[in-house]
Amino acid sequence: MMNPIAVYSGSTVLYWSAIIIGVGLLAALFMSTACQLTNRGRLVSMLLFFPLALLFSVPLCRMLHWYCHQEQYGGFIKAMTDYTAGSYVLSAAIPGVWLAAWIAAKLDDGDTAKLLDAAAPGIALAIAFIRLSSLFNSSCRSKIPVTTGFLQHLPLAAGITNSAGAVEYRFATFFAHFLLLVLLCVCTLSFFLKRRRVSMRAGRHEGSAIFFFLLYYSASEFVMDSTRYDSSFLPINGFVSIVQIISATTILILLIYYSVLSVRANGRRVWQWILWCVWLAALAGIGWTEYLVQRHGDWYLSCYGAMALCCLVLALIVHRFYLSCCAVRDEE
Repeated sequence: MMNPIAVYSGSTVLYWSAIIIGVGLLAALFMSTACQLTNRGRLVSMLLFFPLALLFSVPLCRMLHWYCHQEQYGGFIKAMTDYTAGSYVLSAAIPGVWLAAWIAAKLDDGDTAKLLDAAAPGIALAIAFIRLSSLFNSSCRSKIPVTTGFLQHLPLAAGITNSAGAVEYRFATFFAHFLLLVLLCVCTLSFFLKRRRVSMRAGRHEGSAIFFFLLYYSASEFVMDSTRYDSSFLPINGFVSIVQIISATTILILLIYYSVLSVRANGRRVWQWILWCVWLAALAGIGWTEYLVQRHGDWYLSCYGAMALCCLVLALIVHRFYLSCCAVRDEE
């Protein structure tokens, strides 16, 4: 599918996908700025954060995509200087976003974690619009065919042009992820506003909103990336994609972090051991369903349903450990 042109004037070409991303970034900036002011944060640090995040994140996302798909580029230098072709690994933006927040906070005498908390709802919204923009270019490559006629439309399916020039319908991976991210944006915003009523019995209170976003974003990204046939894999690994590795690692780090805080706040309890065992069982279930879906092409519905359930269990268990560290329990 071609990338539709929105504006064409002389040598100036503006694509619909770029417009959607631009609108999403502006909306994200306004939302995060409002959260920053609500949190009694400084406006300057948020205005510094967004351009720095783009400056640091885009090269990292491009670099990781080049490393996984070197055959698509004419060398590293061309991949990092010519952005008219190729793609990005969005999860690679995490260190760039953190570095941008650290620099912006230090320049404005602020707190990095507090800044990231305020930015979290906006980050979710920005990624949602990036996913939505993929309906207007050729980057959405779901491997799940949709052959039932009345299902061949959004939000379940999108038409793409195959190598023979025919239109076929596949699961609308990025549009479905767009809807999930809009929901996550609302949930993250609600969490951010409610967290002010909650204090931590162990560790710092700042950072909980950005961790909430990363937790559920990673869980959704793990499943959605598996549905794509153009996922990025490390040269030494062809089973689990780099996005899935980053997502699983992020959830594991958050589990360890909140488990340590939970033990500090509550001591060792039987329920903690039960949750750790369930977490490991769910992780094993994810690996098993990923194996099955790669070996049996007609098991998509059952495999991805089970995988989504297991990923949700991982996230909910980590969230439960977070709640156990709160002096006042959320109703979430």
